[in-house]
Amino acid sequence: MVEVAMTTHRLPFENRWTNSANALQWNCELDHLGVANVRAMFVDHETRHPNRRNVVQDVPAGFVRDWLAFQDRRAARQQLLWRATVIGLSFVAATAAVLGVLRA
Repeated sequence: MVEVAMTTHRLPFENRWTNSANALQWNCELDHLGVANVRAMFVDHETRHPNRRNVVQDVPAGFVRDWLAFQDRRAARQQLLWRATVIGLSFVAATAAVLGVLRA
C-alpha cells in the first residue's frame, strides 16, 4: 500500500509556531479535544505551569492561544450570522403581518 500525504492543507489561522505537518497534527488534536476542554487545559497551564512550553501533549502554548482566538472569532461570526438571520426573518414576519392586517 502506498500512503498518500496531503500537503495542500492549510490552517484557517496564522501559524507561526511550526511547519505545516506539525501544525495540522496539533490542529486535529485540539479539534478532537474540543474548545471547552482546550480552554480549561490552557487556563490550568497559565495558572499552574506558565513556564512550561507545552500545554496539551506536545502543543506549544502560543499555538493553543492562537487556536483559541480563532475559535472565538469563528463563534462570534456564527453568532452574528444567527442574529442577523433571526432579525431578518422577524422583519419579514412583521411585514407580512402588517400587510395581512392592511389587506383585511
